[in-house]
Amino acid sequence: MTVFNYDEVADRYVRQVDANPYNADYERPAMLGLLPPLAGLRVLDAGCGAGWYAERLLEAGAHVTGVDASAAMAAHARRRLGHRARIHVQDLAAPLPFADAAFDLVLSALVLHYLPDLVPTLREFRRVLGPAGTLVFSTHHPCNEADRLEADGRAVEYFATEPVEEEWNDIGLVRFFRRPLTAVFEALADAGFLVAQVVEPRPSEALHDRRPELHARLMRRPEFLCVRALTPP
Repeated sequence: MTVFNYDEVADRYVRQVDANPYNADYERPAMLGLLPPLAGLRVLDAGCGAGWYAERLLEAGAHVTGVDASAAMAAHARRRLGHRARIHVQDLAAPLPFADAAFDLVLSALVLHYLPDLVPTLREFRRVLGPAGTLVFSTHHPCNEADRLEADGRAVEYFATEPVEEEWNDIGLVRFFRRPLTAVFEALADAGFLVAQVVEPRPSEALHDRRPELHARLMRRPEFLCVRALTPP
């Protein structure tokens, strides 16, 4: 199972996430830039949260199904999306309740670092995508994360996959896993994906205008990693 469930912090998270510069002006523009043309695609929003990405996908003409391990977050997504998308409570560490090749695209934004083992989940993504499918995901940047934790005085064994607890502003205590860059791409290969594009996001000009000091820091060292991977035809 995932190491952290957003049920207890869902309301606090939803109040701040759409205006949070890390999301609005950094991760989201990079992820949207990796997506294929969406009209008519069957899309699984894996870890849909409060439904921001699902709403963008629907606006672009996709048929959207969302899953999230948090019942509270799924409720927020249903309120946001109404009957336009199907939303399920589902832990991504467990087998997905969908048929083989049920989707053309899986999008998973800032979710995979909550999983203790990427391989079973990525194999499920591969299964529900079938041939010629696309996976687009974002996660914590392994190199930045290790450096940041060491700067906070923590002992870090870079090549290990390790649980982490941190206090995040406006949310509270969060638990996730830190893993090396190698582990991310070995898990993709193990699951049968072909990596098509890797992006270390550059902060947007909007972020420069809002938070110039944060923009400068992210230009020196990216905090997220975005990947587009494909299943063989």
